[in-house]
Amino acid sequence: MIHLRLIITLILIFLISSIDAQSNKRSSFFVGYETFEMTMNKFQNFAGEVGYRFNDKNQIRLMIGEVNLTERHLSSKWEAAAVDGDNVEGYFRIYELYYDRYFGKRKNFYYSGSMAYVKDEYNHLISDNSLENETPTVGFAFGYRKENLFGIKHLYVNISIPFRYYVNDIPETTWGETTISSHKFVNNFWFFIGYHF
Repeated sequence: MIHLRLIITLILIFLISSIDAQSNKRSSFFVGYETFEMTMNKFQNFAGEVGYRFNDKNQIRLMIGEVNLTERHLSSKWEAAAVDGDNVEGYFRIYELYYDRYFGKRKNFYYSGSMAYVKDEYNHLISDNSLENETPTVGFAFGYRKENLFGIKHLYVNISIPFRYYVNDIPETTWGETTISSHKFVNNFWFFIGYHF
């Protein structure tokens, strides 16, 4: 199942990058819904972005996420890889501000600087053990954005891979036979589908 999702994601990226829909005026507000993390966690709560693209080269975004993390997702080596073992569920909250700078001929690829507030919670389902951590982060990201997706005016997709440094890190924590991985440098994968005005 995990391999199927990876293959579908790669096919989507290929299809998106091969479509050459005519670009509209670049300056615009936009809103998007995050689909990748939401799919892996049964669409519990919400994750999305809102932002403004100033021109061909510059945009600013605020990513907001409130995600209930499933036991399967946290222990999966192909997804979160945050927990080695079973019986741990969690919660992830993030407010992350990005400044994106586009490059390349078509101005679809970008690199970003970011800062965020992150809250992580982990709960052991077979004991009273729990962990809660709040931290500011600083980081960077790489991404790809395609506007007027499939020729549909104003529809866009944004693929972003952020890397974060936790100012207040989570040390490796062991509960019986289960281990919560250290959180010092953390990355993930966002896949937004949205609308630009």
